[in-house]
Amino acid sequence: MKHISFEIGGQTALLGQDEMSETIALQANGRDAYDAGVKTAFSNINEVPQAPANTGMMASTRITTPDGVRRIDELSIGDVVMDAQGRQAQVRHVLSTNAPRNSFLIRAPYFGLTHDVVFAPDQKIVVTSDIAEYLFGEETVIVPVWALNDGRKVGHYETRSSDRMYQLQLDTPEAVAVGRCAVSALYKDGATQGRVLSVEEARCFAGEYRTGFAN
Repeated sequence: MKHISFEIGGQTALLGQDEMSETIALQANGRDAYDAGVKTAFSNINEVPQAPANTGMMASTRITTPDGVRRIDELSIGDVVMDAQGRQAQVRHVLSTNAPRNSFLIRAPYFGLTHDVVFAPDQKIVVTSDIAEYLFGEETVIVPVWALNDGRKVGHYETRSSDRMYQLQLDTPEAVAVGRCAVSALYKDGATQGRVLSVEEARCFAGEYRTGFAN
């Protein structure tokens, strides 16, 4: 077998040797040694990520960029967008999937949106709320859209079979800016950083949120 050598972190690696290849894969994952339950991934560096099920936003969603707004379905790898902190972020991947039939429409100007946006039910957005502070001790949390359904600001939206949902992977763990709404994106180590509510927490939030609206 032909071996090709190169250096990683000052150490010479030989391609073609299983042990060294696994070491390279570990280092590519930001690890120096094995952890329990962790498997190495030999092709993870340029591998196309997989968006979580039932996430994304409709093709007509307008993403904030340094040069104005652009439809999410017009973006491609290498394009620059703005994150929710007002900083530039580069698009690593644009993912597309069939739109879930029972999605949700968030009406502008609620949650900082400048136009109405249709989201998949499990798409998460960053919300600052007294309810979150009361329930979880943190004012700003990341909430699935279904938990915000109140029939006024957020309501059910039935998509067509031809509709597509789009999701972005960025080179930053920050949320992407859709108007002034911070929408969770993908990152190389997972999704947007922050206090992400579990399913049970989201249900609790949803109950308090609807009660507050009714009162």
